[in-house]
Amino acid sequence: MQDLPPIGGYEPVQWKRNLPSRGFRPVIYFWLISGAMGYGFYRFYQGVDEQRELTREKQWARFFLQPLLIAEEDRNTARRYFSELKRQELVKESMSDEMKAKFEEEIYHDKSKLRLPRYTAGGPASEH
Repeated sequence: MQDLPPIGGYEPVQWKRNLPSRGFRPVIYFWLISGAMGYGFYRFYQGVDEQRELTREKQWARFFLQPLLIAEEDRNTARRYFSELKRQELVKESMSDEMKAKFEEEIYHDKSKLRLPRYTAGGPASEH
């Protein structure tokens, strides 16, 4: 003998989960994230524009200050050069005549270029 389905049929099989929906619909999350990213890009490019403007201002300031900076560098070089000459005079005073002659010999035999002395770390000539 064979079993038959009950009269009226079997109950339907529950294959879906019956969970309540939580949170917003996905399209709302999409628009919220898109809005946040759009605002972030807006602020980022505002910063880029501001940096570009600051760079332009800095370049123009350098253009206008260039003659002043060159003059200041020339004054500093001249001051150091004459200070070095004074220091050499002080050193020569304590030398013998033989050493003075050696000291006054020209180092460079090429007179076509002006060679300014190189400076190293140390105090001014008045301290020596």
